[in-house]
Amino acid sequence: MIIRVQYFNDVYDLISDIVLQRLIEDSRIRRFYRHSEKRWAIIGMDPVRSKVPSPYAGPEKRLTYPFGEPV
Repeated sequence: MIIRVQYFNDVYDLISDIVLQRLIEDSRIRRFYRHSEKRWAIIGMDPVRSKVPSPYAGPEKRLTYPFGEPV
């Protein structure tokens, strides 16, 4: 997917969604256009992608097996 971004020097660009994560992590963009919401997402103000692990410390429910533990 191609995403429109705005850099801090007010230059606009079209990038792939794979590149978006790196630009966010490196603080290289001011905002990007979120097609699903039809609006701009502003870095630092709107929720964006994150690689920070969840603080959830409970049991992992996604790894449950429908017929018990595998042998």
